[in-house]
Amino acid sequence: MVNRRPTRSRRTAASPPLRRKPTPTRQKSIPIRRNRNNLGARKFKRPLTSPGSANYWRERAYTAGYLAATAEDPPLTEEKSNPVENNLHHKVNARWHQWYQSVKRLPWPLYHAAAARFAEGYRKHAGGYFGNRLLVPTTKKVAAIVTVMNEKDTILSVIEQLHRLPLHEIIFIVNGSTDETFEMIRNQSRAIIVHYRHALGHDVGRAIGAKLSESEILLFLDGDFPVFAEHLVPFIDAIERGVDIALNNISPYIGLFSGRDDVTKVKEFINRSMARADLESNSLTAVPHAMRKQAAQLIGYANLAVPPKAQVIAIDKGLQISSPASVDVITPNRLRARNVGQNNAVSELIIGDHIEALKTALDLKGSRLSFADRIRQRPLTRH
Repeated sequence: MVNRRPTRSRRTAASPPLRRKPTPTRQKSIPIRRNRNNLGARKFKRPLTSPGSANYWRERAYTAGYLAATAEDPPLTEEKSNPVENNLHHKVNARWHQWYQSVKRLPWPLYHAAAARFAEGYRKHAGGYFGNRLLVPTTKKVAAIVTVMNEKDTILSVIEQLHRLPLHEIIFIVNGSTDETFEMIRNQSRAIIVHYRHALGHDVGRAIGAKLSESEILLFLDGDFPVFAEHLVPFIDAIERGVDIALNNISPYIGLFSGRDDVTKVKEFINRSMARADLESNSLTAVPHAMRKQAAQLIGYANLAVPPKAQVIAIDKGLQISSPASVDVITPNRLRARNVGQNNAVSELIIGDHIEALKTALDLKGSRLSFADRIRQRPLTRH
């Protein structure tokens, strides 16, 4: 009998028992923060309490507001210190500004959320009614200057939004109105009202309001349509941070150059003539915009009646001009007989103002304005 060697597939009594290779246990992966050097890592979801989250800043602002209220002795009340100011609103705004200066700047949606929680924390201890009022990142005196003519359908909404801000002055220039606008402002607001029975013409009211105001920051509006108070805060903030003039950035709403009207084109040409192509078509002709009181004095109050001319003077004097925010004033603009259709009366007036501004620019810059002559060697003809 032949003894055969057992094959590998057969087991004999002497062969050791087979042991299966243990399967490795799956370890729980640790989330890793995604960064530029680790593009393949899993997306890391930060907890709501991290310093970069919205909830973190809301709760931090709430605590700061509560602590600010506990430091007040005696607690603040709703007493009025002048016909416009609300003592509680302005005092809470001062505490907010003091705290906000100690932290990093926040995006505007998060800013308003944190400011609301700060006011809520303050009221938790001090009591009082704050409503939907806003807090602004400045303690400087701010004035809203509003030109009005037959705006009975919109003026109450304009007043409502202005009362949400901690303003020191509200100045209405009512000119040439034949409806109930004047009575509505007088009954619904504690504002200063300058009433002219005859029409002053475009932009003259802004010059009058700027001269009458005693505030450090001037915020210019029209009574045609309301602008949400939240949208006005960036213009105030720009002046607080050192800008002399804060324009409304209307560039996102004007479309391609081929589709622009003559008014928009001439606005941009004036800015380019003064070597400020970065301003595009943004102009003092569009509201809302803000200005430092000293800047208005330097430009000259009379020149504010012709906004593009005032802008040329401001650029020539080296004033700092920026466009910190965009507010759509084209869509809600009220249609009137004077501003409808091609070559309407309003557009012709604005173009005429820009021609006057161009004349001022030529006087200041010379015949070439800010455009260099790269082709002709003109100095050679003088010998």
